[in-house]
Amino acid sequence: MKKNDETKELAEEIKIPCCSEQVHIAYRGKADDRLYIAYSRNWQEVRYFQQNGLRAFCAVCRHRVL
Repeated sequence: MKKNDETKELAEEIKIPCCSEQVHIAYRGKADDRLYIAYSRNWQEVRYFQQNGLRAFCAVCRHRVL
């Protein structure tokens, strides 16, 4: 729960992280530890992903925002 709260706080701190509201989210699976990517998500959706290896990149310039 604590890690989810930290992610929510991060999402609320940064309104628009970079060029646009769209981000690509890379995260690790809990059971298999594989890297998965969710393309073209809204920045507000970051809070629904678990903190396990979570990374977010701007969909326009590919700059890492989280």
